[in-house]
Amino acid sequence: MPVIENIHQKVFEAVSVPKALDMGNWHTCKTTHGRAGWVVTLAGEEGLKLEEETSTLFAALQIYHKSNPAVPVSPVRFYDTNQKAMEDMERCAKLEAQ
Repeated sequence: MPVIENIHQKVFEAVSVPKALDMGNWHTCKTTHGRAGWVVTLAGEEGLKLEEETSTLFAALQIYHKSNPAVPVSPVRFYDTNQKAMEDMERCAKLEAQ
């Protein structure tokens, strides 16, 4: 199972780039993803392999859980609007930084 050190901070940093977040799709292109797509992408080859063997949603949930079980992410958060997702990812990044 891939582990991303400081996962919440890294995901928030990645989605903070203009046009990097599209919650309507797991993967839009190499630089635009939904929340789950970013988690899988940031996990590298191991993340992509897990995604291929299962699903984007399952892979992202497992990577989040393995990387930081202290700041859990509900599966419903992968279906938020861009604005709601950004708010939640910022919240998680701040909690992780404490």
